[in-house]
Amino acid sequence: MEIISTHRQDIVGGIAMHTTLDGEAIRTYAVISAPDLNAIAHIVPPEELESGGEIHATAVTDADSAESQVLDVLENINPNDIAVFLCANETAYAAALALLALSDEADNGLH
Repeated sequence: MEIISTHRQDIVGGIAMHTTLDGEAIRTYAVISAPDLNAIAHIVPPEELESGGEIHATAVTDADSAESQVLDVLENINPNDIAVFLCANETAYAAALALLALSDEADNGLH
């Protein structure tokens, strides 16, 4: 699976990205957050929710589990869907960004 992500905008606690999976576009969000599905409403803007596509979310609990947790979402996602990664801490967040192949990791959304 070829994964390429580019920074779209900083959001509270993380980053919004444009991601392509084998050339197909999805929207991705990675934030440091508790694994609370209710948080998605505060992460994904309403206009994106209304633009269609399903939301796929998962907790990224730690760096060691990040690969299986991120890839599980990406393997089950369709073009134009939204993926939200709720990372337990900065280490899990960094691991998720690395797996998402963020092209500019120096700008990781934490300011």
